[in-house]
Amino acid sequence: MFSIESFYQTYETDTVSINIRNKPFTFLVPKSLDAFIDSSDVSDQFPLWAKIWEASLVLADHLASQQIKSKTLLELGAGLGATGIIAEKFGYQVTSTEYDSHAFQFLQANAHHNDCQTIDIKYLDWHKPQIDSPFDIIVGSELIYKESDFKPLQALFHQHLKPHGEILLAGEIRKSTKSFLDLMAQWYHIEIFRKNLRSEDTVKTILLIRLTGKTKP
Repeated sequence: MFSIESFYQTYETDTVSINIRNKPFTFLVPKSLDAFIDSSDVSDQFPLWAKIWEASLVLADHLASQQIKSKTLLELGAGLGATGIIAEKFGYQVTSTEYDSHAFQFLQANAHHNDCQTIDIKYLDWHKPQIDSPFDIIVGSELIYKESDFKPLQALFHQHLKPHGEILLAGEIRKSTKSFLDLMAQWYHIEIFRKNLRSEDTVKTILLIRLTGKTKP
């Protein structure tokens, strides 16, 4: 059973404040990444979960903007939990999932910190998914980078998405994006929306990808 007291004894944290559609949120983030990096293979083990990515907020804002809530939603690769926690506060019935043990602790801590009453948090390995029930919506941010995950993700989508459901994925444009879309186009209609995030020096483009069923695999 999760204990917030034990969490604070184990991890040093900072906080990040976020506002989505006039609702404030505060998320706990690692104060340092050093404890989570495998020095023997930094490229493979860098803790991607330990940051609130811009894509997760683009996805969260999109979900918050929808008129029809109270849908069942499965979040993949939740990381620190921003998308799922925000979605829960806007009325979705959320199941947030993670594979990394440290991320899982931060996910639970952030759900507690933001007083989430109904969110269901589960461990999930995409390659061996064990989770109940199909969902109205499956979401994830910055999932499209390892091609070895694409077929397991497609199988998971097929198994756990309701017949008239939708998949929403947000992320930056990567070398692997086209390969992913080519694979998914066999089974899904694909819509792509671009969100340009501007800072003083740069413009970052986030893709919001919507998949809806075309034929059964």
